[in-house]
Amino acid sequence: MSRDGFLHHRRTFDCHVLILVLEGTLHITQSGLAHSVASGQYLFLKAGEEHYGHKPSHGKLAYLWVHFSSDTPWETISGDNSITLPESFAYLLPERGAPATFQRISILFRQLIDFSRQEALYTEAILTCALSLLAMEMTQEFLDRLSNRQNNISPVVYTIMEWVKSNCHKHLSLHEIAEEFHYNAEYLSSLFKRETGMTLVYYLNKSRVEISKNLLSSNNVSIKEAAYSCGFRDEKYYMKMFKKYEGMTPLQYKNAFHKK
Repeated sequence: MSRDGFLHHRRTFDCHVLILVLEGTLHITQSGLAHSVASGQYLFLKAGEEHYGHKPSHGKLAYLWVHFSSDTPWETISGDNSITLPESFAYLLPERGAPATFQRISILFRQLIDFSRQEALYTEAILTCALSLLAMEMTQEFLDRLSNRQNNISPVVYTIMEWVKSNCHKHLSLHEIAEEFHYNAEYLSSLFKRETGMTLVYYLNKSRVEISKNLLSSNNVSIKEAAYSCGFRDEKYYMKMFKKYEGMTPLQYKNAFHKK
C-alpha cells in the first residue's frame, strides 16, 4: 500500500509475479512493454524478464502480489481471436486482465495471503494448493470468455453481460437495462436469449446471487443484508432465487462457508 508517488523497483526475478490491483493504478513496464494496471485488473510478470516502474502512482495505490516458481516453464501463445489452445495445460492466463469475478478472485488471493502468514501450517502444500486454486479460477474465467467468443456471442451482448455483472447490485429492471444500451426491451430480451440461451432477467438474478455468495462468506453479513446489497428488494424472493440457482438455501451456504 502506498499513499502517493509509488515507483516500482527495477529488477529481474528468477520467479514469476502475479499482481492484483485493489485501488489506484500501478505503472509498470515488463520487457519494454509499458502497462498501467488499474483497480480491478491483474498483471502476470514472467520469470527472467526485467520489470520496473516507468511512472510514479498518483494518490493511493493498493495491490496484492505473490512470487512463485513452477516445475515446468510457462509458454507464450498467440492472444488473437483465433487462439488455439494447447493440448494440455495446468493454467492459462492472459498477461493482463480484468476478471469479471473480481470479488471471488480477491477472496482467493487474500486466503492465500492468510495461509502464508500462519506460523503453524501442518504442510507447506496448503500454500501450493491455495495458489493453484487461484490460478485455476483465473484460467476458468479466461476459458469462459473464450467460449463466449467461439459460441458467437456478439460484442454487444458480451458488453451487456459484463455491464450487468458490474451493476446488478442496483435496482435494475429489463427496461432500464435496455435504455442503458438504447434498445427496445423486447428486442434486447429476444437477442440475449438467442445468443446466450437464457433470458436477461435470469442472467441478472444469477449475477446477483453470485455477488451474494461472496457477501455470505463473511460472518458479519446477514442473509437480509446480503439480499438487499446484491440488488434484491425482497428477502423471500432472494431466498427463492438462491435455492433455484445453488440448490441450497442462503443459510445452508453461509454455514458451509463460515470460514473464509
